[in-house]
Amino acid sequence: MLNWTVLTTCLLGIIMTGDNTSLSVEETQFAALRDAYLSKYRPLVIKQGKAWWEANTTGSDEAFKQQEAAQNRLVELHSDGEIFRKLKTLREGAKIKEPVLRRQLELMYYEFLPGQADPSLQKKIVALQTEVEKIFTNHRSQVDGQQLSENDVRDILADSKDSAKAEKAWKGYMAVGAKVEQKLKEAVKLRNELARRLGFRDFYAMQLAPQEIDEKDFLKLFDELDQLTRKPFADLKSDIDKARAKHFGISVSELRPWHFGDLFFQEAPELEGADLDAIYANQDLLALTKTYYQGLGMEVEDILARSDLYEKPGKSSHAFATDIDREGDIRVLCNLKPNLRWMDTLIHELGHGVYDKYIDPDLPFLLRTPSHSITTEGYAMMMGAMAKNQEYLTKVVKLSPGEAAQYVQSAKRSLRAEKLIFSRWAQVMVRFEHAMYGNPDQDLGKLWWDLKKKYQLLNPPENVQRPDYGAKIHIVTVPVYYHSYMMGDLFASQVHHYIASKVLGKTDVGSTCYHNSKAAGDYMKREIFGPGNLYSWNELTKRATGESLTAKYFVRQYVDP
Repeated sequence: MLNWTVLTTCLLGIIMTGDNTSLSVEETQFAALRDAYLSKYRPLVIKQGKAWWEANTTGSDEAFKQQEAAQNRLVELHSDGEIFRKLKTLREGAKIKEPVLRRQLELMYYEFLPGQADPSLQKKIVALQTEVEKIFTNHRSQVDGQQLSENDVRDILADSKDSAKAEKAWKGYMAVGAKVEQKLKEAVKLRNELARRLGFRDFYAMQLAPQEIDEKDFLKLFDELDQLTRKPFADLKSDIDKARAKHFGISVSELRPWHFGDLFFQEAPELEGADLDAIYANQDLLALTKTYYQGLGMEVEDILARSDLYEKPGKSSHAFATDIDREGDIRVLCNLKPNLRWMDTLIHELGHGVYDKYIDPDLPFLLRTPSHSITTEGYAMMMGAMAKNQEYLTKVVKLSPGEAAQYVQSAKRSLRAEKLIFSRWAQVMVRFEHAMYGNPDQDLGKLWWDLKKKYQLLNPPENVQRPDYGAKIHIVTVPVYYHSYMMGDLFASQVHHYIASKVLGKTDVGSTCYHNSKAAGDYMKREIFGPGNLYSWNELTKRATGESLTAKYFVRQYVDP
């Protein structure tokens, strides 16, 4: 396996020291074009990032306005037709041979491509997305005269044995779908219009192109996953149905979406066995996470010091990590509670954080991002799953052998269920968005519940025309992104198999969480984080693991362990 630094050290030295004697005329022209662009782009990215953080941590109208203003200025910048024509000419001329410059040219080209449609169209889309984000940030579920946060709703769905209460809580949250329904439909049509003006079939096709994803191969991969997980999931779902019916004291035929412990049935409800939330009920999640990452040679104290980790009024109820300036200002937003979900989430979000932190700082600004959402989401999911790993429970949480014995089998069973359930949920998201952009005038409520019935085996609510699809924030504000989570899971299994078997020499690859392994941490920093966006996600996968992305390691790890 080639070390990426060997390939790029010389090239970066030429490009970043200003010694252009080895560059062609076209390469010198592009370097000048890039530098002029960065003088405007870089400060706007930082300003937008800070405003977005402020908006999500406070719900402030002013912060949302600043975020939208910065985003609009980015739209204006990327709508510059003269710059795009130069980029297009340089790209089609194929005379940019320098790999580092060629990669930056490719990224700039795709950054400018959407802006070549009417800038006013882009601004309309940005305005709609900002409005929707504000609605989500401020939404509270109205249940029996009370205003409930998302955490409150999740607690009811996870713990309540009262079917009527669970239904009210679920429908209270889903009410946000009706609030954003018309704005979503308008955004979908505007996105499609933008894509067609740029020569794409629809917005979905346009979004896949710059991600270097071939649509036919992409759909074939999800068909393969469907085939491989269909029967194992059906068997698991049958067990879940019996357990949930017993939990609520109803028949299996009476089960509806609010009976499965989660808003979208994207997470595994607790089956009979040990209560995994009890593992973390009296634990310091921050201390555990810091200890874990330190054992890999990764410091997270600085990230946590800049982060916003607990619930407060006006704050977004979701979780994310963000790199504000690509120079170390990395932050995490969480709403921590002492339970398994938030242990997983904190490790996951800090997975994004360390990925950003350990990108080679000598890379050009345009390359100081993860290779793709597939790689950063994959890595973060791999790390989050460690909250249920046997080695993590015994060596990081430090459960006694007797205590650990209560949880290990339940943890393994829970993790398998979690991955199978998520693979089926991802099918719904991928198929829904693909079909929605293909035909936005169809009955989207019916489409949503038809897909949830097919892939998740869920009985729909009484009204299948409900706009419940709008309650999933990703569909509205992060379109054509969800496949990254599933493909990221495939990436995670492949990377985990490589680290466990090749770096650590393990035969039981599922047993390790890389506890106190600097060798595992060094591999991650060198092969996954360090290259940043120097390579496409598929090339990075080949370099890091020796083969292209495949589903076989996911199946081996979770379907047939």
